[in-house]
Amino acid sequence: MNTLKLSIITCFSILYSLTSFAEVKPNVSIEIGTFDSIPSEIDGGCCVFYKYPNKMRNKSYIMVNDLATTVYMVINHRLEEFTLVSKRKDVFWYKNKRFTLKVTINHTQSKGDSEFYNVKGILIVEDRNKNQRKLSFCGNCSW
Repeated sequence: MNTLKLSIITCFSILYSLTSFAEVKPNVSIEIGTFDSIPSEIDGGCCVFYKYPNKMRNKSYIMVNDLATTVYMVINHRLEEFTLVSKRKDVFWYKNKRFTLKVTINHTQSKGDSEFYNVKGILIVEDRNKNQRKLSFCGNCSW
């Protein structure tokens, strides 16, 4: 009788451990990288975003857009292209096959009739598994 109980307990513990491993979510992270040149697909005006104001001098972009419908970012060491899907006031939603991107512009500043203005805001990148990375940015736009 004790051997039967031990066998049943052993079987259940093996089954439990197998199903537990199946439910474990891999440690997935979203790493936002930088790049130092504007993609050749952008011809004309653009916005460039930086993680820190001091990165503006050495062109460490975290995001570049074409002032219209296309955004480029380096995510997990890979250049990703996004397409605009929605815009409401100063909030822009972009999407590609792997990620969604929400860009919120909190502050803009221009000097007179200049074709150049500074921006500050927050961007949120989310993958299909709902993993997110939120990042503040500063940048500038010109045409």
